Amino acid sequence: MTNILSSWNLFLPQMIVGSLVGALLSVLGILIVLRGMTFFGVTLSQAVTFSVALSLFMEWPGEIFPILFSCVLVFPLLYVRKLRGMKEEVILGILFVFFSAASQFMLALGGNVQNHLMAAFFGDILTSQVRADSFGIYIAVFFFILYLSFFRRFLFISFDRDEYKIQVGNPLPFDLLFYIILAASLTVAVNLLGTFYSIAHLILPVFALLPFIRSLRLLTIVCVLFSVFATLSGFLISLIGFEKNGELIYFPTSSSIILVLCFFAFFLHLIRFLTTSVFSKSVR
Repeated sequence: MTNILSSWNLFLPQMIVGSLVGALLSVLGILIVLRGMTFFGVTLSQAVTFSVALSLFMEWPGEIFPILFSCVLVFPLLYVRKLRGMKEEVILGILFVFFSAASQFMLALGGNVQNHLMAAFFGDILTSQVRADSFGIYIAVFFFILYLSFFRRFLFISFDRDEYKIQVGNPLPFDLLFYIILAASLTVAVNLLGTFYSIAHLILPVFALLPFIRSLRLLTIVCVLFSVFATLSGFLISLIGFEKNGELIYFPTSSSIILVLCFFAFFLHLIRFLTTSVFSKSVR
């Protein structure tokens, strides 16, 4: 523990980036879950991973190309979701498997693509060369501010689309803006910290807290705190090694954070279940 505290500044950039990206995704996830788009969000994250792999394969420099390509992917994704005669979950299931397989297909190319794609899937904040002042972080913050600026309108469209058409007009432009914000934010998160890390922060804080909190403002604040607390706790766990067969072993940081998120989400739901069961028995 003393060694961890003495070298704390070495991990500070990764902790800041991990906490910031996780917090941004947890706020975006509120509307994803409330709109019943959880499977769409997971499918989009796989499409984003594919766009990152394709950018590496095409040797497009910088972080802007996978973001642009992911935003372009939003349009065909939205189109195929609305195909008549097919259920949305069927379409999304097919697309999820397609983009997952297409991303793994890139592994056969080897070299730089293989190394970066493995990092894009699993990520590891501790060993990644993330910086708090990277271009991707600025992009994520910009889109997050854009999201907050139009949050009330996104919410209006989500819960009363017909009334929105009557009072305001065509909701399609703001629908597209919402999906572009989501695609760009997920691209930054996947590029920096990995697919599974991004999915976990996008849906787990909301799933864990929504049954307890009905106020959107309070839910937003608590989701951010939940995400940041899990990130810092997972970081600490990954820095504490344990000895096995004479060798010191450390858990991967991103996976530790995800497991902490899962543990606290399950714990909260278990507490709720036990409390509800005891209360119902006492009423009888």
